[in-house]
This record gives sequence, structure tokens and C-alpha cells, in this order.
Amino acid sequence: MANLESLSSAAILKSATAYGILQMKKAAALSEQKISEADTVSAAAILRAKVQATKLFNKSIDSIFLADDRGIRICDALGKEQDQFQTPTFAYCMTVDPLNNKLYFIIETTAQPISVNGGEPVRKLVEVTLFATSLRGTDIEELKKMQYNVPVDVTITGSLDIHPAEGKIIWISPTGTIQSMNVRGNELHELAKANFSPKTPAVHATLTSTGALFWTAMEKQTAAGNNYGIWKLEKDSTEIRKLISYPLPLADAHSVFPSRVQVDETAGKLYWNSYRKIEAMTLEGTDREVIYTSDSAITGLEIDPHLKRLYWLEQNHILVRSTLDGKNIEQAMRFEESEFTVKSLYLRTKADEAAGILLAAQRARQLAAQKAAEDISTANKAAYAYLLPAQETYQAAESAFKARIAPALKEAEDKLGPAKAQYMEQKSQADTQLANAASERDKILLQARDEHKSKVAEAQTDADKKIEAATEKLDEARRNKKN
Repeated sequence: MANLESLSSAAILKSATAYGILQMKKAAALSEQKISEADTVSAAAILRAKVQATKLFNKSIDSIFLADDRGIRICDALGKEQDQFQTPTFAYCMTVDPLNNKLYFIIETTAQPISVNGGEPVRKLVEVTLFATSLRGTDIEELKKMQYNVPVDVTITGSLDIHPAEGKIIWISPTGTIQSMNVRGNELHELAKANFSPKTPAVHATLTSTGALFWTAMEKQTAAGNNYGIWKLEKDSTEIRKLISYPLPLADAHSVFPSRVQVDETAGKLYWNSYRKIEAMTLEGTDREVIYTSDSAITGLEIDPHLKRLYWLEQNHILVRSTLDGKNIEQAMRFEESEFTVKSLYLRTKADEAAGILLAAQRARQLAAQKAAEDISTANKAAYAYLLPAQETYQAAESAFKARIAPALKEAEDKLGPAKAQYMEQKSQADTQLANAASERDKILLQARDEHKSKVAEAQTDADKKIEAATEKLDEARRNKKN
């Protein structure tokens, strides 16, 4: 009976265990299903959030300028081409003036080989031209032509950036001369001389708000590859300092896109792209690090310091965006595919537009202050001119009056001198007489006082004698009466 009871308990336990396991499996399956559904919902929500974030970030973009061998394409925040204008040759450098809403770019306009004694040309005379247009590519204006004598196999390149507050364009020429000019292409001044290889495919420079200039270019070619460098020139200095060198493999040299440098002044960091990488370091060239690596070549590099984002182009038509640490990579937009390879990229943000509006307001205020100062100066000059005849008349009358009164003053002074001397002499005599009279008076008073005292003493003595005689007579009478 006991064995039957034990078997019955074991069976019950086994059955309960099996049921528990089954329920646990069902619960686990249900949990996995719920987790999967939650993951699906979460992934969809994250995707929607990313799409929304992408749209919001794209709203911060105003215009994108893409330069290729055909010309310059101008795209909107959706990547759609809005305007396009052709250039005779590739616009190898461009920048935007946010204050005047102008796009500046430089192209090679002519190249004339130079032969010596009828031999093969070894040099060429190249003419480059600085143009300015509206941000829609209209109203193209030629500002300045510049000529350079360079080796015949040199690729013409250079870089320019603008300091809108000062109205200055900084230009690195194909021969490495660093120059400044105003926004009309005038007042050209040489600042320093950059040293880079004449065979560099491109030079790119960026200017900080403090006037410091950073640029990158190919330093030299070696059997192992191409060595690039990044240099720095402080404002009002001629001393160029190389921050770093970085190599690019020779095997990839034909497909390497020019490096660009960008600066985050707030964080004190510099960024640049080198073929398939984006790197960063401090503005002094320390703490170098790779923040992003791509499977394709990177064209250009732009920065939005206000929203802390980097932008670059991959596969010739995909604009990629990341945070400043190279993370949170996302496709910002896709441009229309083109048979022409994009060689230069410039991105203008709403913040740039706002900065331009602020600069314009500051410039207007500055001009108004200057105008007010000029008006005050003009008014002062007009008032001076108006008062000048009266002042001259007054000065002439004053001079005439002084001329007429001078003899009288001289005569009065001549008479006043002796009269004053006579007065002083008479005053001295009178003072002497007064002093003598006072002394005589004091002497007489003293003598009278002495005589008075003597007479009073005599009268007192005489009175005493008479009183004494009377007293004696009185005493004698009293004695006689008693007798």
C-alpha cells in the first residue's frame, strides 16, 4: 500500500513538473513574441525618429554648391538641383560671403605654353580669374585676373576663403603665395609664401574668426606614395608652421580626392578628410585621431559648428552627415547622379545665413555710427566756418583796442610809478610821526601819573599830620576838663 502511495505521489510530482515546464515554455515563447513585437515597434519608432531628425537637420541647410568639370550646381535642402551654370574650366575653389550673399570662385581661363629657342615647352603662362555671383548663380561678375608662370605639367589649383567682418578674401595662389584682397578683388597684399608640391591636385584653406589660416596640400611625391601636410598661419604673422604630415598610398593616388580642412573654434579642433578617412586633432596639431572610415572615397568636408555636425560626399552623389566625433552616421540626402565627378563641395547653412544677417546689421550699425560721426564733423566744420568771420572780426577789434589803449596804459603806468613811490614815502613819514606822537603821549601820561601819585602822597601826609594835631588838642581838652 505504501509503494502504491509513493508511486502515486511521484506521478503527481512528475505531472506537475511537466505542466510547469510547459507553462514556462509558453511564457518564454510569449515573452519572446512580446519582445520581438516591442523591438519591431521600437525599430519603427527609431526609424521614424531618424527620418524626422534627418528632415529637421536638413532644414538647417540653405544651399549646397557642387563643382565639377561642367560648372557649378546649386542644390536645395532636399538635394534637388535648383540652378546650374557652366564654367569654361573646373572651379577649383569657391567660398560664400554671408554678408553680401555672394558666391566667389576661381577658374583657369587661359594657359599659354612657353617655348625657349623653339624647344619643347617646359613652362606655361596661366591666367586665372576670380568671379562673383549671386547665390542662385546669376549676375556673374568678373572681379580680377591673375597670371602665373608655372611648370607645364603643373595642375593649376589654389584656395580662397573670406573674412566677412573685415571684408577680406584670403587667396592661396597656384605658386603658393598667400594674399589678401577686398571683396572687389582690389588692394592685393602678399602675406606669406606657402611651400607645397607644384603637382598637388588641390589646396584647401579655411579661415577662423580670429584670422588664423589653416590649409592642406600635397607636400611631396615619393616612391611609396604622396605625402600631404597641414599648415597654420596666424593673423598678422609671416611665420608658417606645419602641424602634421600624412601619407596617401601611391596606388590610390589616381582616385584620391583632395583633402579639405575645417575648424571647430569652440572645441579647438581641426578636421580633414584623406581619401577614405576623416581625422581630427587640436588646432596645435596634437591628439590626432581617425574618427570615421568609409568604404568609398570622400569628397570635400563641411562643418556646421552650430549643430555640431560634419558633412561629406560619398559615391559622388550621397551627402553623409555625422556628429563631430564621427558617430551617428546617416545619409543626409542623395543628389541627382551625374556623369561628372564632383570635385568640390560647399555647404551653406541657415546659421550661415543668420550670421550674414547679423553681420549685415552690425555693418549697418557701424556705417550709421561712421555716418553720424561724419555728420557731426561736417556740422562742426560748418559751424567753425560760420563763426570764423565773427571770430576774426572780434580778434581784429581786440587787437585794435589793445593797440589804442597801449599808450594810455603806458602813460598811466609811468605816472603811477612815481605817485606810488611818493605815496609810500609820505605814508612812511606819517607812520613815523604817528609813532613819535604816540611815544610822546605815553611819556606825558607817564609823567602826569607820577606827579599825581606824588601830590596824592603829599596830601595824605599833610592830612595825617593835621589829624594827629587835632587828636592831640582833643586829648589835651579832655585832660583840662577833668582837672
